Amino acid sequence: MKRTLLEVFCGLAALVLMVSFHHQIARLETQQQDVSELERKVARVAAAAGDTRELQAIRQQILAQTEARMASLETQFENATAGSARAQELELELQQARREVETFRSQLSTDFERTKALVDAYIREVRTKEADARNRLSETQVAIATLASQLYRDPGELTRQMLLPTVQLTGDDTVGSGTVVFSGENPRSKAVETYVLTSHHVIRNILADTPRAAHEGFDVTIYLPGERLTVKGRMIASQPKIDAALVRVETDRRLPHVANVLPRAECSQVKVWDPVCAVGCPLGNDPVPSHGEVSSLHNELNGANYWMINAPTYFGNSGGGIYRADTRQLIGVFSKIYTHGKGAPVVIPHMGLCTPIELIYEWLAAEKLDHLLQSSSISRVDLSQLATPPR
Repeated sequence: MKRTLLEVFCGLAALVLMVSFHHQIARLETQQQDVSELERKVARVAAAAGDTRELQAIRQQILAQTEARMASLETQFENATAGSARAQELELELQQARREVETFRSQLSTDFERTKALVDAYIREVRTKEADARNRLSETQVAIATLASQLYRDPGELTRQMLLPTVQLTGDDTVGSGTVVFSGENPRSKAVETYVLTSHHVIRNILADTPRAAHEGFDVTIYLPGERLTVKGRMIASQPKIDAALVRVETDRRLPHVANVLPRAECSQVKVWDPVCAVGCPLGNDPVPSHGEVSSLHNELNGANYWMINAPTYFGNSGGGIYRADTRQLIGVFSKIYTHGKGAPVVIPHMGLCTPIELIYEWLAAEKLDHLLQSSSISRVDLSQLATPPR
């Protein structure tokens, strides 16, 4: 009787559990806020399913009664006359009792494992739904951020954050670009200093075609609102393998516009299709922007990995900044443009390679200069932009 009641109880509990979870999981598809509450319920049910004290008490009670019956039968069987009808009857009853005990134990074990497997399956399904909900939320945030940046772009702010940190580096026959990444009191030297990030090959070419630049420095043109400032610059560190160089600008003036470098912890968030803005001084022009996307994250060249972008670039963009279009954070340094053919190579302006900012961090950390990269996290989604366009 108790075994039957227990089986009915387990069956009803499993049925109620399935119905409850089925309805709540269905609601998950339309209400993401139910995920956390449902997960808490699952945790409570799982904890309750794992608590076998009550089940163990019932099992021990029935087993004790059955074992007592078996002991009684064994005693009677021993006292019965061998071969008598009563002995044969007792032997049959004893065998039946043993079979009942084994069957009961097997059923209890099967019911428990079935219930546990059911709960585990629903826990996995809920967690999968939660992960899907998080992914949909992230995709929606990116889409809103992109839409917001396209609908309400403040030209003045774009200029301040991406154009004005750009500088032009020139030699007698070479022109390149760079990005101001630090301008202010150096926490180590306590002096006001300014540093520019650029490509190694730009400085190499300037030093090759302008010999005096090795001891006099080379020209660095800084763009300020309403004026240009031309000062000298000197390379203080370089890493040819990743085509990167750091230039110290010879001025004690604190420059007002410095690039916001993507924090190192967020470098892995850059994905193919992310909108970008390339800023540089192609053919010696003042800084100009061009827009595109990240095309590829895996392009090995000379033992280093580069990102490919499809924002139009040209000669002179080398050393310039590659920014996230939505947050305006510096994510790379433009390095090379693809060309096709040998005799008269054709430039492919929408296939450019840039040095990822993560490699810049690694290099400057090895040089003990990574403190010169100014960075701050920025939310990629600012819903206030949709409600209140800039004036």
